[in-house]
Amino acid sequence: MAEFVRLDSSTSRHTMDKSITLPPDEIFRNLENAKRFAIDIGGSLTKLAYYSTVQHKVAKVRSFDKATKEAASDKLYEISVQEEVTARLHFIKFENAYIETCLDFIKDHLVNTETKVIKATGGGAHKFKELIERKLGLKVDKEDEMTCLIKGCNFVLRNIPHEAFVYAKHADSEFRFQTTQPDIFPYLLVNIGSGVSIVKVESEDKFERIGGSSIGGGTFWGLGALLTKTKRFDELLQLASKGQHTSVDMLVKDIYGGSYGSLGLTGDLIASSFGKSATADKEFSKEDMAKSLLHMISNDIGQLACLYAKLHNLSRVYFGGFFIRGHPVTMHTITYSINFFTKGEVQALFLRHEGYLGAIGAFLKGYITYSRWRLPGSRAMYGCG
Repeated sequence: MAEFVRLDSSTSRHTMDKSITLPPDEIFRNLENAKRFAIDIGGSLTKLAYYSTVQHKVAKVRSFDKATKEAASDKLYEISVQEEVTARLHFIKFENAYIETCLDFIKDHLVNTETKVIKATGGGAHKFKELIERKLGLKVDKEDEMTCLIKGCNFVLRNIPHEAFVYAKHADSEFRFQTTQPDIFPYLLVNIGSGVSIVKVESEDKFERIGGSSIGGGTFWGLGALLTKTKRFDELLQLASKGQHTSVDMLVKDIYGGSYGSLGLTGDLIASSFGKSATADKEFSKEDMAKSLLHMISNDIGQLACLYAKLHNLSRVYFGGFFIRGHPVTMHTITYSINFFTKGEVQALFLRHEGYLGAIGAFLKGYITYSRWRLPGSRAMYGCG
């Protein structure tokens, strides 16, 4: 059974910070200030993970017990300040329409004379291979997309405090964070990018893509753009947060005049997404249409996830990909869907670094290659590998 900690809203905002402190493993300590990075190029977004070290001062407090008080010149404690260096992993994303801007960022900030190869994963590692090599003057070393995705997910679940969390809209604390633990298997990963991939993960190296859907983040973005003329994903989410889906969706009570008790359907449940738009003689606001669309896709993904979880007898479902983006409406809708269809037997969990799992995995693959490949005294190194 996973343990959770409750955090108040101020703590939650702090822990949602995107950069992470890497564990003090020998493999990370040996990198010093190497400029190391990896890139994950999906159907819509390019995600970048890059390494840096941060030097800071830490106050150490040493206390004296009363028995040695005189020997310690009457001091009860002493404070010393020490310099510490921590390794951190940072993240940034670009829309694929601005892939050259992303490459300019890499060239200006991450590439040095020792960088020879860039680790890349995702479909865009193939699609943009020639552009990357021409623009950066580096060789593209492609890594398998699914392997990187699972490697990144396993890493954050095991090593990053307050990574996974349950979202409870009406609870005292909206976010309940899962503590890190060595026993993370088995679990289901629902990765929502442009489309959806559903992966059953049984161990570090044993996983299987057991399903998926073409209705994902790209669907929300594409249909949202057609309905609202809004081209930016985050702007669509902002519209949705202000909308009332009941203006557009047909509810159970719109059909039955109330709840349908014998089937356990409350009157406020959505019976037909966009159902009112076919008969109502009025214009619908962008906000309401965006909200209805977000509900429709989130409900569909939630139901699909719980069906696969029940089919494979899995009780934990983690949601990754850049569709969710910590958006409360999306998380609540998916959670509600999972709870409704499984009667609470399956748990929906979300990830702070949901969209960067593939980039983290490629980054870690680079570290493994680096540690095995780099000889003492050699100065050659990968961008992340």
